[in-house]
Amino acid sequence: MSDDTTQTTSAQVEQPAAPAAPNLQLSDLVLALQAIQAMAQRGAVRAEEMSTIGPLHDRLFAFLEAQGAITRPQGSAPAETPSV
Repeated sequence: MSDDTTQTTSAQVEQPAAPAAPNLQLSDLVLALQAIQAMAQRGAVRAEEMSTIGPLHDRLFAFLEAQGAITRPQGSAPAETPSV
């Protein structure tokens, strides 16, 4: 007679845990927006890169504003530092 308690099936073998999915918060996107603004203010972006960085900044700003993560000060342009 066989002992069923000592047999191991493939279903009983422990599988390694799946890696945790990356976690991105609105606060991370606010930080990215602030980094873009600081780079632009300090002249860290070359002229030929502005056509890429500018629209990215504008889309990120609009998204964060729509999510309520930032607010635009009254009468200010989107390029100014947002209130968080």
